[in-house]
Amino acid sequence: MKIAILGSGSWGTALTIHFGRNGFEVIQWCREKEIADSINRERKNPLYLPSILYPETVKATISVKEAVENAQFVFSVIPVQFTGSLWKENKEVLKDKTLICASKGIEISSLKTLSEVYKEIFGTINNYYVLSGPTFAEEIAKGLPAAAVVAGKDRSETLKLVKTLSTVTFRLYASTDIKGVELGGALKNVVAIATGISDGMGLGNNARAAIITRGLHEIKKLGKLLGAKEETFYGLSGLGDLVLTCTGDLSRNRQFGLAIGRGEGKVDEKFVVEGVHTVEAVYRLAKELNVEMPIVNAVYKIVHERQSPQEVMKELLSRPVKEETT
Repeated sequence: MKIAILGSGSWGTALTIHFGRNGFEVIQWCREKEIADSINRERKNPLYLPSILYPETVKATISVKEAVENAQFVFSVIPVQFTGSLWKENKEVLKDKTLICASKGIEISSLKTLSEVYKEIFGTINNYYVLSGPTFAEEIAKGLPAAAVVAGKDRSETLKLVKTLSTVTFRLYASTDIKGVELGGALKNVVAIATGISDGMGLGNNARAAIITRGLHEIKKLGKLLGAKEETFYGLSGLGDLVLTCTGDLSRNRQFGLAIGRGEGKVDEKFVVEGVHTVEAVYRLAKELNVEMPIVNAVYKIVHERQSPQEVMKELLSRPVKEETT
């Protein structure tokens, strides 16, 4: 069975190595020829997870058409802000493929999730699935055990898909809540930045737990307004991913927040993580929908308005008291 992986970042690389190791024929699309050549010749990605070798069942290419030809499944693992343009450019070769999107975020230009972007391009989401959950790329590539969720429109087809793709070390569960799984994966990055800032400032474990809990509440509020099911946010793609990303030091969004909280230079001098884009989109969405999201607002002020983390955190903690469920 052939799988195509579109993307050569850390997550695309991890999925390629994982499926290649588990008996699938995998072809990975890379934007840069140098990366494709290194994978084919040296069996490693020189930029992402370079210490983990690729199995011999993997081939790399710079042609999307070559990658997806004869593939039963296509994983799209492109940075969110560039995903729509890549899908449009390759609409003809992708339109009849089963596409599993493993990117996490919201498109800033349209404030749409990627399922909405996909439907706008292809006219339907019948062939669209989303993969999300508590998964660090490095651990998946090393073969350590993990679980995640695949969401699709049709329950029976989604169950068939997860049965085909599940392995001993990567257990998949099925869902029909595409929007909920997408939003859980996207919004947890914002909360991870917040917990990183808090930890970087030395505010302690209690503060981190409070941010995670209230962050989940904010995710639920926005998700329900956008049509997601509340119970999805208590599952792997919600609470599971949130806890991992907010507490695990392999989380790039958490590391980004830690650097800010420690005062290690200006924000724009640090590496850009997906949560930086997501918080802008969520901030604007919350304004449009008139939904209160204090943690999102705090991260936005620190990251995009360059306000002092100390002042923003003080403002966040000084908000009027209220009932927990509101």
